[in-house]
Amino acid sequence: MWRYGLVVVGVLIACCVEAAPGGSAPRVPRTGQNQAAEKHYKEGLRHRDAAWVYEEKMAGTKTEKDRAAYAKFIQHTYLRALAEFEKAVENDDQFYQAYSSLGYVRRKTGNLVDALTAYDKALALSPTYAEAIEYRAEAYLELDRVEDAQKAFGILASLNKPYAARLLDFTEKWAQAHADQEVGHTMLTWVEEKREALGEVKDWVEKW
Repeated sequence: MWRYGLVVVGVLIACCVEAAPGGSAPRVPRTGQNQAAEKHYKEGLRHRDAAWVYEEKMAGTKTEKDRAAYAKFIQHTYLRALAEFEKAVENDDQFYQAYSSLGYVRRKTGNLVDALTAYDKALALSPTYAEAIEYRAEAYLELDRVEDAQKAFGILASLNKPYAARLLDFTEKWAQAHADQEVGHTMLTWVEEKREALGEVKDWVEKW
């Protein structure tokens, strides 16, 4: 009986990993799904989630030395995730969730151009995949492609309100960082207007 209980617990843990914060939709393997791709994808998520934990810890540090140490470890962890997601898409070139996650870790390791390529691939395979739409919009903002990010919000507002709300939060932080420029003031006003139009969002995406 205790063995059965352990099996059930294991299954529940696996499900939680797949539905972890970050907007990653539960992965539903296709018939005949490439097992190697699935394995690399899950390993990539594990490293990505570890990087998130250390990012939260770094936010609470007080010394520059500690922040530098955390930043170095975080980059190393994202690079490990990057290698796993690259292997996942090498084994399954239809794995749109892995392409989206690949785009995310490319962004986090400073490769915005290749991140967009990965997001574009994910959305070519699954045009309504909200995670990739929102992540790509963040990359657009980091590249100062404001109009493209605004268009992405329009899509998300009708497709997936939690992701639309999350994009507004990211845009607000981006605009605050550009507060000394006209575009910063303009986008802060835009965020306020869009947040009011979007209304209350109950189903929140916890983490990205």
